[in-house]
Amino acid sequence: MKKFLTASYQWVFLGLALVIALVSAAFIIILSLGLRDGFASASNAEKSAGAPAQADTNAVAALDILKKGAGWKEGSSPLVSRPYLLKDGRLVDPMEGNQPLYPPIPNKWLVDHNLDYADTKILQRDPKGKGFTVLEEFLGETDPNDPNQLPPLWVKLTYSDTDIKYDNYTMDFKDVEENQGHKEFQLKPVHPIPNSNPEKKPDNSIRYVAMGDTIPGAPFLKVVNFVEKHTTIRDTVHDVSELTLENLITKDRYTLVKSAGLKSTPPDIKVINSIVFHYQPTGATEQLITVKKGEEFSLASLDKKKTETYKLNNISDEGILLEKGDKSVIVKRGQPTSSATTAAPQTPNS
Repeated sequence: MKKFLTASYQWVFLGLALVIALVSAAFIIILSLGLRDGFASASNAEKSAGAPAQADTNAVAALDILKKGAGWKEGSSPLVSRPYLLKDGRLVDPMEGNQPLYPPIPNKWLVDHNLDYADTKILQRDPKGKGFTVLEEFLGETDPNDPNQLPPLWVKLTYSDTDIKYDNYTMDFKDVEENQGHKEFQLKPVHPIPNSNPEKKPDNSIRYVAMGDTIPGAPFLKVVNFVEKHTTIRDTVHDVSELTLENLITKDRYTLVKSAGLKSTPPDIKVINSIVFHYQPTGATEQLITVKKGEEFSLASLDKKKTETYKLNNISDEGILLEKGDKSVIVKRGQPTSSATTAAPQTPNS
């Protein structure tokens, strides 16, 4: 026997290996059948009970993972790691820390909206061609990927100082006359202004105005004060009485000096007549919209599916006050969005 084992030991080991392999295969088959039955029983239990089975066995837990998928951190993938950015000489994970790559937008907002935060000009992009930049979408609290969500259209309005059109109402204070016990002041426009008679063209004719009245052709200018004054120059007495006008819109006051016998420069009274807005959704041709105070105008989105109507309430040094329903906004000089702000509702000036 010893001689047989010595001569045939390789066949003995091969036989033992075969037996072990058969036993292992049988064990694996039995285990897999049990796991399948576990899956089936868990699924049947869930269907019959109308509620998810308790994950108290390995089979139920595995089934739950297969149905729901494994949990991954936001911005990551089970196969690809999150991309890092090289900033200031070091690698930065955009999902870690509180430092935004493109202020004021948080990195998480860019990731959540599937935007390319490796693009250094991402704030100026319009990924879906909606007519608004990523920055405008963020400030407008809209989804840049949803074609039905748009920021308010007024954020695409701009204007400069040269877009404001003025009317000039400079007046010469000529004289004072007594008329039935009260004074009337003679005011001559330096530039033609509307005539009190609408059938007549604007002209430079003298306007006669009593204390507390407004000037014909300039109803926003009111006579509010008169001070009689005289001065002596080279033994000659000159009438330099002062007449005060108030702009009822801006509340500014202007003092006119009687010009009889002396050269005087009347104050330049400019009143805003209208403004030319520049309206340009991203990717569109610029439109010029001329609007007067108190007028309404409409804006349309890039695809023409959305329109908004605004009323020009007031034009001042602060900006242009627009009304839309019960809300008010102020469009400031310069670039859109960053220079446009909201304002509390205001009562229109009379």
